[in-house]
Amino acid sequence: MDRTDLLLLESAVTAMEEAASAVAREVERDRLDETTLARLSTVEAELNRSRISLEKIIRDETV
Repeated sequence: MDRTDLLLLESAVTAMEEAASAVAREVERDRLDETTLARLSTVEAELNRSRISLEKIIRDETV
């Protein structure tokens, strides 16, 4: 994997962090119905899992 690919992955990690943070803020506001809050919580968890997976790929490729 070349440096450009790693930069793209790092950019994706940053985007996922920002998206998960935005979702968490919406959940914390607690102004949405329960179903929507549950869906947003699921989206947040999936973003975090994907971020962790990408971080692992980056670590493995840079060793």
